[in-house]
Amino acid sequence: MTSYRNIAAVLFDLDSTLIEHTRDLGDLCGETYGAFADRLMPIGQEEFWEAFWPKNRDMWYMVVDGVLTGDAARLYSFVNTLRSLNADDRLAGPMLDDWEGRIIAATRLFDDALATMGRLRLAGKRLGIVTNGFTTMQTRKIRHHCLDAHVDFALISEQVGAYKPDKAIFDLALAQAEVAARRAVFIGDTLSTDIEGARNAGLHPVLMEAEYTGVEVEGDEVPRIRRLKELLPLLDLA
Repeated sequence: MTSYRNIAAVLFDLDSTLIEHTRDLGDLCGETYGAFADRLMPIGQEEFWEAFWPKNRDMWYMVVDGVLTGDAARLYSFVNTLRSLNADDRLAGPMLDDWEGRIIAATRLFDDALATMGRLRLAGKRLGIVTNGFTTMQTRKIRHHCLDAHVDFALISEQVGAYKPDKAIFDLALAQAEVAARRAVFIGDTLSTDIEGARNAGLHPVLMEAEYTGVEVEGDEVPRIRRLKELLPLLDLA
């Protein structure tokens, strides 16, 4: 495995890199539907979520394009779903709160995350989080797990107006870290946004692969880790 002796900053993706989602999203959707089923009838669970996901995707791209704020998009994913099904759109706010609360409650830090970050900070590395997502939701996750106390900064795509894999968000992170790209490592779990994005921006990418997939990465060899503590020997900090 390649050794990066001169790395000054270690940057992390958030979801499935620092925190893991411990429950199936379909189960959480079922629970949210169940909490409102008596007010949604005769609309069934499958019908509701089949209507929801395309609208949720459309709302996300309206945020990416700068048409809507994330808060409006999150709410109107439910408003537009309810309206399309001729249901009471006053349920949108309560359903959003219920659903997102269940998602956050079903997350947990990877068990070696804080110890690894502590060792990196002790070694003088600058630490940051670079995540795609809605500002409100990602901020709640970061605060829920007290990650803001363990990093020097966190960049959320909606908040900064740039989205992985765009080079711009990595450049903003490097400016926050006050390091050149060649002295920064980025750890993420998604090939298209994290690995290719970091590599195209000149950072050293590391693939977080908590469950081995065997998917090949094009181009130069990319280190793979299954636990965050495996970063330490990579950076000569074992």
